[in-house]
Amino acid sequence: MASGKVLLIDDDQDIVQETQETLVRAGYAVCCANSSFEAFKRLRSFLPDVILLDLVFPDESGFRIAQKIKAIERYKNIPIIAISFKKDAIDKHIAAKAGIVHYLEKPLDKERLLFCIRDILGIPENN
Repeated sequence: MASGKVLLIDDDQDIVQETQETLVRAGYAVCCANSSFEAFKRLRSFLPDVILLDLVFPDESGFRIAQKIKAIERYKNIPIIAISFKKDAIDKHIAAKAGIVHYLEKPLDKERLLFCIRDILGIPENN
């Protein structure tokens, strides 16, 4: 079973619930936030090993949230995985420029998500 802490930042409660269940079953500790304000609150108290970040929020873009996270010394090395319905190449390019290491399209492929997290955390595939 895997171990690690994942901060899931998404405002779609169905996706949050489904993704959280997948991650908990795989052995991860999960903390969720549904806005940029809540995300920074959770970052301070939870300090995750990896962040899953939606790219579309009513108050701010996920690209901007990623840039803000990477601008803070304490958080700059936390890997960010984008999860989004956006499928255009330009969005993937902007994500990479914002410091996002993987870009997963919704609906999420659970196996690919878990593979990406294990890869980032250096967890062998048989765990």
